[in-house]
Amino acid sequence: MRTASASLFERLAGLDPSAFRRFLRARGWSEMPSQGRSFLYRRETPRGTVEVEVPSSPEFVDYTRRLAEAVEILALVDEVSVDELLRAIAHPSIDLVRFRYTGDETRDGTLSLDDSLRIRSARRQLFLAIAHSVVEPLPHFPRLARGEPAEFLQRCREAPNRPGSFISEVMVPVSPAVGDLDLEAPFARKTTELMARAFGRVSAALEQGEDAALLDAAREGVSANSLAALAELRPPGERGALEVSFRWASSRPQPTIATPMIRLGAHLFEPLGEAARVLRETSEIRGYELEGFVARLQRVAADLSEPGEVMVTAVIEGRPGASKVHMVLPPTLYGLAVAAHGRAARIRVTGTLRRQGRRLILDEPGGLVIVDGMDE
Repeated sequence: MRTASASLFERLAGLDPSAFRRFLRARGWSEMPSQGRSFLYRRETPRGTVEVEVPSSPEFVDYTRRLAEAVEILALVDEVSVDELLRAIAHPSIDLVRFRYTGDETRDGTLSLDDSLRIRSARRQLFLAIAHSVVEPLPHFPRLARGEPAEFLQRCREAPNRPGSFISEVMVPVSPAVGDLDLEAPFARKTTELMARAFGRVSAALEQGEDAALLDAAREGVSANSLAALAELRPPGERGALEVSFRWASSRPQPTIATPMIRLGAHLFEPLGEAARVLRETSEIRGYELEGFVARLQRVAADLSEPGEVMVTAVIEGRPGASKVHMVLPPTLYGLAVAAHGRAARIRVTGTLRRQGRRLILDEPGGLVIVDGMDE
C-alpha cells in the first residue's frame, strides 16, 4: 500500500521548478541571489521572516524531498492544506469556485440524482447570468444568449468531487498577467470577481433581513436570472447549508474585494425566488424582439393615416403560457399588422417591453415584419 508521503512525492515529481517560482513570485515572495543548485525565496509574515528553497532541477536525487519541505512551509504560511497548495501551483491560471453542501442529506458526500441534476443546472445558469452582467449589468435578461458569456461557459470545467460533505468545484481558466501594466482584467476574471460580489451582496441582504436590497444590485451581478439560479442552488433537506468560497489564480493579481467563505442556510433561500420574480415582472427590457400572432386590432379613427393599437399573443421567456402584449403602431406598421392578422401570420417587432399595472406594453415598436402565414 502506498503511503501518503509516497503519493505526495509522485505529485511533486510531475511539477517543474518554474511552476513553483511563478507561484512564489505571484504570492509576494522575493527571490534572493541564486545558490546554484536551488532558488531561494524570502517573505515577511506576521510571525517573522520565512525562507523557502526550490531545487533548480528535477534531475536531482533529492528533488521531491526538498520540494516536500518547501510545500509544508508554504502551506503553513498560507494556512491551507498541502493538497490545496499543490493544486494552486499545478493550475496557476485557474480561478476556483467551490460549492460545499453540508447537512444530514449530504453527510456521506453524496447527493440524490434529482438534487444533483437540479444543482448542476442551476450552477450553469448562475455562471451564465453573472457573465451576462459583466457585459451589461441589467436587472433581468430575457435571453441568456450572448456570444462572449456562452464562450466563457464552454471553457469552464467541473473538478472531481472532493471528500467532506458534498464538495464540487468549478475551474475557471484565466489568462496569466504578463508584466506590471495596469490593464483591464480578462473577461473570465471579471466574471468570477463579479460572482464573489454578488454572493457577498446576497448574503448580506438575507442575513440582515433586507430582502428589498436584492432588487437594486444589478451592478453587483444580482439579476432576476442570477437570483433564480441561486434559489435552485438550495441545499437538500431543511437543515442543510451551502458554503461558497473562491480561490484566485496565482498567475494574476488578487482581487481587491474581500472574499470570505459565504454560508447560506436552507432557511435563507426562500426569498430568492420571489425576488427573481419581482425583478422579472418589473424590469424594462430594451431592444426586446417580440414574435407572435396579432390577436386584436383597434383604431379609433377611420383615417388610415392615424396610428392604431394592436395586441399580440406571444410566449415571453420566464412567463407561463402565452402573454398578451399591447402596442401602438404607426400607420404603415399598423397596415402590416392588419395584413398579418388576415393571413393568420406571425409578426416580429422590436421595442422596449415593460409592465404597466397588469398589462405588458411594447413601447417604441419598430422593424415590424411578417414572419410566415398559413396560406403561404
